[in-house]
Amino acid sequence: MPKAKRLANGYRKYSEDDLRQLNLIKQAQQVGFTLEEIKSLIPANISNWDHEKLIGTLSEKVKGITKMQKMLLENKQNLIQLIETIQNKPQDMSCEDNAKRLMNIYYSETETPLKTDNA
Repeated sequence: MPKAKRLANGYRKYSEDDLRQLNLIKQAQQVGFTLEEIKSLIPANISNWDHEKLIGTLSEKVKGITKMQKMLLENKQNLIQLIETIQNKPQDMSCEDNAKRLMNIYYSETETPLKTDNA
């Protein structure tokens, strides 16, 4: 982006093209692009855009979003299941015993336990 012109009061003055480019940058950030990625995709002169690179990069971002949506859905389902398991504890069970019960349930469901520094 070219430097914005300054008004007498110090405010920046952007052209319509600058505002469009800023809006494009903002939208790209909202879908997960870093400023570095955006900089490599948006040339100073729009007529120099690499169409194939742009389509490829956008397609990869869509794949990444789809993968993240799947992961978030799985995480959500796991949390809902955990909440239900916690809420459905036997009434005469203490919080400590319930915590142990939950650890046993979820430890036995995992194929490999989480690695610790001592392992």
